[in-house]
Amino acid sequence: MQPLNGIRVLDLSRVLAGPYCTMTLGDLGAEVIKVEPPEGDETRGWGPPFAGGESAYYLCVNRNKRDIVINLKTEEGRKIMRDLAARSDVLVENFRPGTLKKFGLDYETLRESNPRLIYCSISGFGQTGSLRDKPGYDFMIQAMGGIMSVTGEPDGEPMKTGVAIADLFAGQNAVIAILAALQAREKTGSGQYLDISLFESELGWLANVASNYLVSGKLPKRYGNAHANIVPYQSFKAADGWFVVAVGNDKQFEALCAAIEKSELAKDPRFMTNSARVENREDLIPILVPIFQSKPVCEWLALLEDKFPCGAINNFEQVFSMPHVHEREMLIKMEHPRIDDLTLVGSPLKMSATPVEYRLPPPLMGEHTNQVLEEVLGYSREEVERLRKVAVTK
Repeated sequence: MQPLNGIRVLDLSRVLAGPYCTMTLGDLGAEVIKVEPPEGDETRGWGPPFAGGESAYYLCVNRNKRDIVINLKTEEGRKIMRDLAARSDVLVENFRPGTLKKFGLDYETLRESNPRLIYCSISGFGQTGSLRDKPGYDFMIQAMGGIMSVTGEPDGEPMKTGVAIADLFAGQNAVIAILAALQAREKTGSGQYLDISLFESELGWLANVASNYLVSGKLPKRYGNAHANIVPYQSFKAADGWFVVAVGNDKQFEALCAAIEKSELAKDPRFMTNSARVENREDLIPILVPIFQSKPVCEWLALLEDKFPCGAINNFEQVFSMPHVHEREMLIKMEHPRIDDLTLVGSPLKMSATPVEYRLPPPLMGEHTNQVLEEVLGYSREEVERLRKVAVTK
């Protein structure tokens, strides 16, 4: 028994934020029906690499779903969607604000036949405000939301992160909001509308960097791999590669100084407290750099890792060959009709009584159209075939 068994999710989203949200709900036991337009989720073509005709991008966020193709530009297609929404607990969509209202598939319309429906819209900037109609992709959200201004080397250009974090955090926020709304529905009997935006999700995780600015009024700087408020808390080059040192308090700094045989640094007034080290980072870091270059990474980790957080900067080959990754079941294998030995990143959600289950591989486009229309809506095989012939389904 999984926590979301019995919950049906109608997934009208595509690309990353919405599919990541609905995959997480599926991992937790929800029945997820992914609805694609006749042209398909655009990420199906976002490659290479491809496996069995499916892009790696699409595969990463679409397991535990059944897939149907519905043409919402047809009245019969819109009726199918209304009928499915009437039989669903949650609807997730990431169309431009106002788009589904034109199709009669907005929250106010659908709640008339299903007042228990939880309707989650994910957009770039939210359903209200002066930017509501502006399209929002992760890259531009990272730019406009401030994170790029503090990412990158101090004398380099602003940089985005290596993964689409605005999308992923918006997807996580959508999951949190949906779970809260399901709990609220248990108490009230009613669903509600959820308005999640990439922009606000980014602002929400600016965390201490935003607070630094709001408290001081000073624009934050780019520190590369260093930290604005903690020193030393950054990457260092060793004799054979890079590793990170994360000294979080004064006792840890004393331990570092002893380990590198520079105990006098911990007694230097410039470095005795974290505040002093932040003020005098330009003096401290040049002392540490040549010291760390004197030994290989493995020797530094053997010397330091039991004293404070530190670790090698791994590439993906190194990450996915770590025994810990396999011990924690963060690589999974799924059977797929076109891909031999499909390997995916597993769920980070570890639950003792209701563990995550991997039931369905990322679906082929329209793989379950017949199945869903017949089982969920009670359509006859003849009616399903008729809808396919007139291009309502695929």
